[in-house]
Amino acid sequence: MERKLITKNDILLIVVIILIIGAGFLLKSFSSSQLVAEVYYDGKIVETVNLTEKEEKKIITGENDSVVVVAEDGKIYFEKSDCPDKVCIKSGELHQNGDFASCLPEKVVIKVSGAKKGNEPDAIVY
Repeated sequence: MERKLITKNDILLIVVIILIIGAGFLLKSFSSSQLVAEVYYDGKIVETVNLTEKEEKKIITGENDSVVVVAEDGKIYFEKSDCPDKVCIKSGELHQNGDFASCLPEKVVIKVSGAKKGNEPDAIVY
């Protein structure tokens, strides 16, 4: 009597696991938390941008308005800066909770954080 390598029950179990993982991704993508970016200049908030809304915004700040920060399509990034090394521009697009970039010579900082709605838990551990 030969035993099959994969049975019908194995295939059913694999399909159920894939469906559960897919449902988890869907729940995460439809979560009600908002992604907010705060732009600071010299330690003070200059602008707060809601990244979950599909708005485009250019923020011009820094000494002599030398830094351009762009928020579009759920991300925010440094577009232009007069600093010598351009590390801020090379930091790329910020789009996740906890992302952070700064232009130290121009005293501009961008922080991305998730703002909760209502009484949502911070985290769920199973």
